[in-house]
Amino acid sequence: MADRKAPGALAVITEPDYEAMFIGAHPDDNDFGGAATSALWAKQGKKIVWVVMTDGTEGSEVPSLIDTELMLTREREQRMACEILGVQAVEFLRFPDGHLTNSEAARRAIVRLIRTYRPRVIFTHDPTQHFYAPDPDEKPDDTAYLNHPDHRATGSIVLDAIFPATGNPRSYRELLAEGLLPYQVHELYLYFTGKENTYIDVTETIDLKAKGLQCHVTQFGPEADMLDRIRKWCAETAKEAREKKGLDMQYAEAFRRIKLHIPKKEE
Repeated sequence: MADRKAPGALAVITEPDYEAMFIGAHPDDNDFGGAATSALWAKQGKKIVWVVMTDGTEGSEVPSLIDTELMLTREREQRMACEILGVQAVEFLRFPDGHLTNSEAARRAIVRLIRTYRPRVIFTHDPTQHFYAPDPDEKPDDTAYLNHPDHRATGSIVLDAIFPATGNPRSYRELLAEGLLPYQVHELYLYFTGKENTYIDVTETIDLKAKGLQCHVTQFGPEADMLDRIRKWCAETAKEAREKKGLDMQYAEAFRRIKLHIPKKEE
């Protein structure tokens, strides 16, 4: 951090516009990661924007599908889900699915969006979570899940965009000419993490999460009934919230919450 009182220094904006920005690697990642929380905050009148990093063209078991057609279909599915969840805006960055890297272009794209929407909170993947592996002695019939490299890349891109570039007046100075001034994100909520410290009661919006996921027909088929699956998953999270935090919830979503900025009273 340089001298912010130096002659000609440009002040960093700390007043948010949107309440939250959800940044997922693929269509349906934000849905799984935090859709019930997104819907809850939207019902409370808060402005929400979703971002999808990749074009989703590797999200099929059918090699003969045309990439462009699959991409557009998955984007339509995501828009339908966002409409159900009350999301005000959705952005598709269309980086190649399965090949996402923490590149200059990716970081710049995220800096642009953060400065455009100025979210108080950003939800995204935990880049440190490489796999989810149950104890083979405790759960001998369960297998591990290796975290998708695009998930980890997305988390890394977002964190590296937030600091230092989003709040640095000298980073991507061409954005200043577009009126996109440096901005300070207040908090991070990481999903798909093994280090949860925050639980949100989503009993009121659990059904909306399931309805949103059912829009992703390319992923789950036209006859998928996501409600039982999502209720079971979020009930297990609520049980964890009771055991770890003493919280009484029927359904919950869990995140690794990280504070980046605490506003002064005059802000």
